[in-house]
Amino acid sequence: MRTLYQFPISHYCEKTRWHLDHKGLDFQVDNLFPGLHRLQSKRLAGIVTLPILRDGAKVLGDSTTIALYLEDAYPHAPLLPEDPGQRAEVLELEERFDRLGVHVRRWLYGQIKQWDSVMHAMLKVYRPLFGLRDLMKPVLINGVQKLYGVTPQRVAASQTELLEGLALIESRIQGDPARYLVGDRLTLADISAAALFAPLFTPAGTPWEGIAGHDAKTQAFLDELHAHPAGQWVLRRYAEDRTRRA
Repeated sequence: MRTLYQFPISHYCEKTRWHLDHKGLDFQVDNLFPGLHRLQSKRLAGIVTLPILRDGAKVLGDSTTIALYLEDAYPHAPLLPEDPGQRAEVLELEERFDRLGVHVRRWLYGQIKQWDSVMHAMLKVYRPLFGLRDLMKPVLINGVQKLYGVTPQRVAASQTELLEGLALIESRIQGDPARYLVGDRLTLADISAAALFAPLFTPAGTPWEGIAGHDAKTQAFLDELHAHPAGQWVLRRYAEDRTRRA
């Protein structure tokens, strides 16, 4: 049985869940507790980040590494084009959107004014453990802000980066949310872009649906992004291409 070690709320873990679901591969999830996860992730794969996938004797970390492994090990329902030129485009875009995911995360954490709903979404899958879950909330909030560099200057820089990323999507689809980034079918580039930008647009059925915590000014900005072709593209990819396990 495959096991995906994850944080449910992580958009990088969502990227890997989407890959696995697209290929119809059965897997179970092991939700590691934020912060404490490092003990197990270092033992499993020698890293401190998630996702990590165990597939039989194979253990891999990093969502892009996992994606390329899945394409090689399970070539059905391919997400890489056969055409060499298109394949190179997809890999370049996949890597670029993978880097942009850091800026999406930092910007969103920088907008939070009320952490209750965010902490609930992050921790609701874990048992209370004699109150330890709730006692860890202040530690996690402080840890998230330090780990992801949530300072006013870096948050402002991340907003610029994420807007450039959305502009890249719009240039690739020529303003048409029905189009794919490369060619005429779903690729790794589409999954990377849609999954990593999804927390901005909270598609139905995702871990970010219903999370609040920001103010009216931020919501107005997000509403504006929703109306743009890139926002509609992310929602369309989820509505049309995000196949989930039953």
